[in-house]
Amino acid sequence: MRGGGGGGMMAAALVSRGDYVGIDWCLKGAGSFAVWDEGEVRCVVGNGFIPALHETLLRTEKLDVPITTRTQAFGPRNPRLGPVDVGFTPGVSKGGQVRLSNGLTAWVSDVRDDAITIDANHPLAGKELELTATVREIYGGETLEYATFAGGCFWGLELAYQREPGVAATWVGYTQGETQDPTYESVCSGTTGHTEAVQVAFDPELVSYRRLCDLFWDRLGENRYALNQVGNDRGTQYRHGIYYHSDRQREMAQDSFPKHPDRPIVTELKKTERFWHAEDYHQHYLQKGGQTAKKKATDTIRCYG
Repeated sequence: MRGGGGGGMMAAALVSRGDYVGIDWCLKGAGSFAVWDEGEVRCVVGNGFIPALHETLLRTEKLDVPITTRTQAFGPRNPRLGPVDVGFTPGVSKGGQVRLSNGLTAWVSDVRDDAITIDANHPLAGKELELTATVREIYGGETLEYATFAGGCFWGLELAYQREPGVAATWVGYTQGETQDPTYESVCSGTTGHTEAVQVAFDPELVSYRRLCDLFWDRLGENRYALNQVGNDRGTQYRHGIYYHSDRQREMAQDSFPKHPDRPIVTELKKTERFWHAEDYHQHYLQKGGQTAKKKATDTIRCYG
């Protein structure tokens, strides 16, 4: 474990990007008692959408010493993202979301007979919040294990794993293909052999690999019987699979397969190959759009992908 500096010199930072840490934290409205989130969590520093939290952790000089800061934790509002009035869209309701032609999702803040008002900023963007974070423990890198799953559009599956206690970090990307350095556009062409996937770093003391497999099956649902398809997404880039990192994972994944002798399950079970991280704008995409990634959250995941 690293220690802080002493004497008359500036103390050295105790925490670095990539460290797996246990923290207490609280994020609330500045000068108010309205708490957005709080609790004890473990996370990988630098992996997650709320930059202010990770920047605060990087300022840690001693364990068990809280750091409090006032900040626009979700960044400033971007006037180019809204609010803006657009033509009326049937079936849209206030508080809902719509997908824009550029791939962003926007919140519907008002609905009228002839128009709707939409805003693609995060609901908390531009709001001054009070963030308090305390690093309680820094764990060794060998603590974490990794798992890889493909379940159609990677946005929704990633958010499901972000919400799972014991999951320390998530990444979306492309795996099981032949092409080097694949891009989203090349993978979507269906010519690279890759499938959209989520890689999960998890703490086996807090969540089992079998639990992660069960969550995958719950998310996949009846799509387990559909070849190269999840929902309305079709193509080899949307094929579903569990890609194990060890023989032990292979055995647990195989045991997790639902038993339906009359309906063949077409989900792949293969050894994981190289995982290529997707572009930055895909990482934690739904959380950036305002859907909660709080642990144990049960809000419906809306994937506009």
